[in-house]
Amino acid sequence: MMKNILKVSLAGLTLFHASGAMALPVGDSSLSAPSVIAQMEKVGTWQWNKLDNKGFAYGRTNWTNGALYTGMFKLAQVSDNPSYIRHLVQVGVESDWNTGQDRFHADDYCVGQLYSQLYMLYKDPVMIDRWRKLADTIVAQPHTESLEWVNGIAHREWAWCDALFMGPPALGYLSTATNDPKYLQTADKLWWKTTDFLYSKEDSLYYRDATFFNKKEANGARMFWSRGNGWVIGGLARLLDNMPASYPNRAKFVELFKQMAYKVARLQTSDGTWHASLLDPASYPSKETSGTGFYVYALTWGVNNGILPEKEFLPVIKKGWEALVSCVQPNGKLGFVQEIGAAPGKTTADDTEVYGVGAFLLAGSEIIKLDIRHQPGVAIQMTNTIGVNRPGELVEIPMSTFAKAQGKAKTFKVINAVTGNEIPYQLIINGEKTASSILLQVNAAPGATVTAFVREGTPAPVKPAAYGRYVPERKDDYAWENDRMAYRMYGAALENTPKEMAFGIDVWAKRTNELVINEWYKTDNYHHDNGQGLDYYSVGLTLGAGDNAPYIKDSIYFPKNYRKYKTLENGPLRTTFQLMYESWNAAGTPVTVTKTVSLDAGSQLNRMAYQYNFKGRELPVVTGIVKRKEPGTVLLNEKTGVMGYWEPQHGEDGTLGLGAVFPEAKPGMKTDNVHLLTPGVASSTAPYVYYMGAAWSKGGRYTNAADWFSYLEDFAQRVQHPVEVKIK
Repeated sequence: MMKNILKVSLAGLTLFHASGAMALPVGDSSLSAPSVIAQMEKVGTWQWNKLDNKGFAYGRTNWTNGALYTGMFKLAQVSDNPSYIRHLVQVGVESDWNTGQDRFHADDYCVGQLYSQLYMLYKDPVMIDRWRKLADTIVAQPHTESLEWVNGIAHREWAWCDALFMGPPALGYLSTATNDPKYLQTADKLWWKTTDFLYSKEDSLYYRDATFFNKKEANGARMFWSRGNGWVIGGLARLLDNMPASYPNRAKFVELFKQMAYKVARLQTSDGTWHASLLDPASYPSKETSGTGFYVYALTWGVNNGILPEKEFLPVIKKGWEALVSCVQPNGKLGFVQEIGAAPGKTTADDTEVYGVGAFLLAGSEIIKLDIRHQPGVAIQMTNTIGVNRPGELVEIPMSTFAKAQGKAKTFKVINAVTGNEIPYQLIINGEKTASSILLQVNAAPGATVTAFVREGTPAPVKPAAYGRYVPERKDDYAWENDRMAYRMYGAALENTPKEMAFGIDVWAKRTNELVINEWYKTDNYHHDNGQGLDYYSVGLTLGAGDNAPYIKDSIYFPKNYRKYKTLENGPLRTTFQLMYESWNAAGTPVTVTKTVSLDAGSQLNRMAYQYNFKGRELPVVTGIVKRKEPGTVLLNEKTGVMGYWEPQHGEDGTLGLGAVFPEAKPGMKTDNVHLLTPGVASSTAPYVYYMGAAWSKGGRYTNAADWFSYLEDFAQRVQHPVEVKIK
């Protein structure tokens, strides 16, 4: 029967594409990703500002806001502004990660979509625990009642079409989050129960509920509500997003989606929107943006997923999106949103509601995908898969992989496909003549994907933000810095001055983004704060700010200072160098080491790769941070591999935070009379890798122990979950 209905729908296709095939025009400003993201951020920011300043008109777990969150989460995935996802997390926190009070009413667990998506990002079981327990009870219910609109049926079953946006996707996202198919299977079963009851096969549309079966519009047509059917087709797209390609019933859902899509496309009005009543638009002559938002979203989703033919549907999508944008006021307020109701109603330019914003943002997210698919070249997709903001993150891609996107371009720019902005980059040569990899500097908000394309042309200059050099004028120091802090390690010449002798890593406190090493060494007064910062850190015969050395029977075996150096990279985004040390005796074992240190722009921590050479399979080592006499604040998190220290106040100089982060858990962390210590085991066949660095309270970024330790914990997640790169 469904196949026959689909044939009828296909036969009527000419009703809405009489103009023939249409490709996305090159440079079409209305559908370009930079134009779309600007509109999305304008609308999204206006909405959050209103909620922040005037409060929620309805409860945070109310269906109205649940629909808003679906679009806001999509915005968070394409924007480099982390405030959108932070707002969504705050919603969960303030709701105690609970759903609404009417436990089996689909409206009250629409918010479960948000919780499941946040859980997939943050991996915190608290986010879905209560929602999952409720979902288990929904799965366990017999669901045998009739869907007639009597006896409060909506409190127990999906007896009205709106519920198909609220309930099924909530269960679908929970299945994806937990990898448990029972929630999707229940959504499948109940979807078709509602469809068998409310879907008009003759019209390829859904009645709002049983009371509408015999209602007619002023023109005598059946009453099919625009937003009501928008709820359905939008919910259908979101459910399909959580339905594996191999899912047994997927084809049936896809066929239903096509039926609705073809019908809906033919009902678009001349102003580009779908008026409140689908079959009697003249009785409601004003634009209506909530239903329109859901239709533009679903139709574009269908095109992007290869379900709907682009040539036929693109004119409808383009007209619909332009109509939506025309309803956005200069301050970002979205107008012409029909107020809360259950049937068609009138709208004005001043009418707005949160669910209309949600639909608008859903639509924009798919338009962006559509535009990216049309941009020439091979896309580079960089996804932040964790709930940690990554501003200025350096993503390293091997040139063998990057070449697929670079093509034949010898001189090239890298362009953010969504914003249109140029992405700074640095070619990594590793001390050789040709590049082995490329660093792309991106802003990746939690859960966001940055998509880029390579374009032929001369790239804009990148301001140097990482630099290092050998300092022969000061006892063989090797000093290096970025736009956050500066460091140095000591050479052989210092050994001739016993009173100044030091082993470990020194830190220079900075409160400027400018590079200062050359200037400070030249003026030779860097122990005094001249407005840019100073060096007041004391290393002595210790590991200083996070050096590493052999550690046998509770004793540290220090080498002499380095004898040779080699600069491998020197900015603008990363500086890398090597220090080579002579053999020394570590409790009877001759040992040599080459230390490779890298510091990236925007990072508080350095990557340390120590290649030890010795006879045998393993060498016990330790990473240490020197303690001060006065009490400081200590963090030793063996589970996450984070060691942190917030020093005591150093007079008027402020406070330094020190830290070391390891790629894996590190049992055995401890303190002794001199150091915070993290033990490990080095190999002679692979480098021992960890991260160390510092922050200064007067630098303006981290002014207390809690903030510094939070940075270290976030950094550990970034190390353990690098940005995911796909070239396609």
